[in-house]
Amino acid sequence: MNLFKTTNQHKKYWINRKIDWQKSYLDTWDHPHRKVLAYMLSQIPFYSLIEIGCGSGANLKQIVKSLPGKQLGGIDINKDSIDLAKETFKGGVFFTCSADDIMMSDKSTDVLLSDMTLIYVDNWNIKKYLKEIKRVTRKYVVLCEFHHESWIKRMQLKITSGYNAYNWKKLLTSEDFYDIIDYKIAEEEWPGGNPQKTFGHILIAKVPRK
Repeated sequence: MNLFKTTNQHKKYWINRKIDWQKSYLDTWDHPHRKVLAYMLSQIPFYSLIEIGCGSGANLKQIVKSLPGKQLGGIDINKDSIDLAKETFKGGVFFTCSADDIMMSDKSTDVLLSDMTLIYVDNWNIKKYLKEIKRVTRKYVVLCEFHHESWIKRMQLKITSGYNAYNWKKLLTSEDFYDIIDYKIAEEEWPGGNPQKTFGHILIAKVPRK
């Protein structure tokens, strides 16, 4: 196994992945961490939300049930997953595209959500993704990602799993995001999750106006 896959190698894997997106993903809408995400979203004012790497929409289904009346949509690089999302969420806005080239106009959504999508983006590309996220978002980013302040810990994760963790507070600040809230995911909120147990965080940040 190549533990140092590039972003493009990860992309190719997900573009071509053939799974039962209903059973393997959409039906997991009741996972505990998705309830935490919905609760944290309930604490911020918004009307529209786009999720990058949305798959077939498990998080969106939880949001629909917990926070009705929102305008929801998402993007993913896997066409099969987006096709199912379109069937499931009538009236939602869905595109098959990458999060470094989002098919949306500037400042077109109140909130952008990412749930374990940016763990596949390497150091050479992460700022490109973050700038694109900032471009399309008006108010808040909500990131459920691997976060750790220790460079050594982040490298250990990379070596043992191939996943990318970042010091998200530092990274977000470097792109002028502000009022950053950092919540460590509890073990019972992602049962059996490892490396989520050590690295799983939810971060909410306000988006700079420019």
